[in-house]
Amino acid sequence: MDEMYKRIEQLCREAGVNVTTMCREAGVPRSALSDYKAGRIKSLAADKLAKIAGYFNVSVDHLLGKEEKPAAPKDGELVKDELIGFYGDVKEHLTEGDIEDIKTLMKLRAELNRSKE
Repeated sequence: MDEMYKRIEQLCREAGVNVTTMCREAGVPRSALSDYKAGRIKSLAADKLAKIAGYFNVSVDHLLGKEEKPAAPKDGELVKDELIGFYGDVKEHLTEGDIEDIKTLMKLRAELNRSKE
């Protein structure tokens, strides 16, 4: 089995999802990964790699095996890409201001929870 496919499977295991779920949530046709795994295609298209990398918040280079350690998320990207990103189409309709509001609400919620402990 190809090393890149193994990396994707490992990322799925770490995230607690299967490949089919990841494909659906990332917007990548499951058939693309099936064809790649079976050797019917030699590589995945750049747009599909970018979606998979974005889903796991790693670099495309990490998927390709050119970078051993996943890229660290930039400030705020964790919120944008992991918490908001799974809502799919909704993300496209959020402004930077909306995202900042969501981050503020999350911080307030965390402070309230800490004060209850």
